[in-house]
Amino acid sequence: MSNSQSTEKPQLRKPKGKFYFPWITIASSLGFVILQGLSNVNLIKLEQLIASNYIIQNFSSMAILTISMTLVFEYWLFSRSKNKTNQLIEQQHKEVNLYSQSKRKQQQRANQYSDHTEKLKGFIADKLIEYMDFDEKFIHFKGIAAEVRHNGVISYDKITTALNKAIEQQGFLTLYEQQNSDSNETNQQTIDALVDYQSALDAMRYLWALLDLSTADNLSMHIGNQLIDCEENYYRLQLDQEKSLDITQSIPVSPTFEPQLALLTTFSLLIHEVKLNNRITLAKINPAILQEPFYFENEQFRISIAPTPELLGNPNHIILLLENLIKNAQFFSTKSRFKQATDRVGIRLEPHHGSARFLIYNRGPLIDEDTQKDIFKLGFSTRRTKEHHGKGLGLFFAKEIVTGYQGSISAHNIYEKPSQLILMITLLDDTQICFPIEINTIEDKIHVRSMFEQTWMKEFKLTFEAAVSHIEVANAPTEDTPPKTLNFEVLDTDTKQEWLYPADSLIKRWLVSYQPQKKHFHISFKPLSIAGVEFEIKLPTAESHLDS
Repeated sequence: MSNSQSTEKPQLRKPKGKFYFPWITIASSLGFVILQGLSNVNLIKLEQLIASNYIIQNFSSMAILTISMTLVFEYWLFSRSKNKTNQLIEQQHKEVNLYSQSKRKQQQRANQYSDHTEKLKGFIADKLIEYMDFDEKFIHFKGIAAEVRHNGVISYDKITTALNKAIEQQGFLTLYEQQNSDSNETNQQTIDALVDYQSALDAMRYLWALLDLSTADNLSMHIGNQLIDCEENYYRLQLDQEKSLDITQSIPVSPTFEPQLALLTTFSLLIHEVKLNNRITLAKINPAILQEPFYFENEQFRISIAPTPELLGNPNHIILLLENLIKNAQFFSTKSRFKQATDRVGIRLEPHHGSARFLIYNRGPLIDEDTQKDIFKLGFSTRRTKEHHGKGLGLFFAKEIVTGYQGSISAHNIYEKPSQLILMITLLDDTQICFPIEINTIEDKIHVRSMFEQTWMKEFKLTFEAAVSHIEVANAPTEDTPPKTLNFEVLDTDTKQEWLYPADSLIKRWLVSYQPQKKHFHISFKPLSIAGVEFEIKLPTAESHLDS
C-alpha cells in the first residue's frame, strides 16, 4: 500500500435505514372502533346494510383476526427494521474505530518523522560546522605554508651553500693530505668528514623536497611542471652531445637520476645495513656499478634490483613515493593471520616496456574491490586499529607523485591456486622414488597431501635409510602451464640444506628441506602461503620521453 493510500481518511457513510410507522394497525383499529360505536347506539341498523346473517354474527371474530394478523405483520416489519438499524450502527462503530486507529498511526508516524528530521537537522548542522572549521583551518594552513615556503627557500639556500663550500674545502684538504702526509688515519678522518658533509647535504635536499611537495597547491601539477623543466634540460644535453659542448655548468641540477640509487637510498632511511650503505657509496663514486644486478635479503625485506634506465625528475620524489609504499607494506605484513618464517616484504625494480617498474609485495590481508577504488583518495585510510589510525595521506601522495611523473600505480591481490606436482627422490644407490602430490587451501591455510592419501598436511615428510643425492620437482602440465622440472642437487649429504621456489621471484611458493641424521635422512616439502597484496608502479624512462 502506498503512503497516499495509507494516510487517506476513511469515509463515513450516512445511515440510510427506514423506520416503519404502523399506520395500517392504527387505521384498522379506528375503523373497528367506529363500527362498534355505530352498532351500539343503533344509529344505523346493520341488518339493513348487510344481507347475510353470517357476516353479522361473525363480525367481531373477523375483526379480532384481522387485527391479530395486522399486528404480526407490523411486528415482523419492526423487527427487520431494527436488525438493519443495529447492523448500520455496528458498521458505523467499526468505521469510527478504524478512523481512530488511522489517526493514531498518522500521529505516531508524524512523531517518528519529526525525530528523524531533528536528527537530520542536527547532523547537517554538525557537518556544516565541521566543514566551516575545515575551511578555516585550510585557509590558515595555506597562509602558514606560504610563509614556510618563503622562509624555507632562504634557509635552504644558506645551508646548501655552506655544505657545498665545506665539501669543496674538504675535498681539497683530502687531496693535500694524500700528497703531503703519510698518516692513513688522518686521511681516513678527512674522508669520513667529507662523507658526513655529503650525507647532510643529501638529507637537506630530501627535506626540502618534502617541504616543497607538502606546501604545493596541486601536487601532481607541481611535479609535472618540474618534469617539463627536466625534460627540456635533458633534450639540450642530448642535442649538444653531437657538438661536443659542455653545457652541464649551465644546468644547476641533473635532469635525470638512477632509479636503482633512489631505491637504495630509500632503504638507507628505513634500515641500517652495511651492505646497502656500501652499495650506495660505491654507486656515487662509480655509477657504472648500478648496471649490475643486485639482490639483498634480511629478516624483513627481499630486494631485487635489475639494471634500469634513468628517469627524469627529482630522485627525492621517488624516495618519498617508495618510502610510503614500503612502510605501508611493513605495517600490513604484520597483520597476516598465519605467520611463516619465509615471509618478507618483497621489492623489485626492473625495466618494463619503456618504463621503470617497481613491485612491492606484502603477505598481508587482501583488499576488497570497494576498498581498492578508494585507497588512493585523500583522507581514506585502511589502517584502522586501536593503537594506530592512518591519516589517509601516504597513498594519496603516492598517487599524486606517480600522476605527476605520467606513470601509473595499481594494487592487486595475490591469490592461492591449487596445483599438482611430482616429487622425485634419487638416492645414492641410484634408486628413484616418485611421489605425486597436490596443494590446496583448506580452511584458509595452505595444505599438501599425497595423491594416494586422503589426509591433508601442512608439510609432506619422507624418511629414507639411504642418503639422498638428487631431488626433482616437476609440475603436472595443464593447458595454461607447460611442463617444468626443477633439479636440486644435494652437495653434502651430511649437511642440512633448503631450497625455496621460485628462486628468482619475490613470492616463494614452497620450500624443500633435506635433513640428515645418524641413520635416517629426511626430506620435507612445505607449501607456502602467498596470499597478499602487490603494488605496481610504472614510471616512463627518460629514453621513452625522448623517443616520443
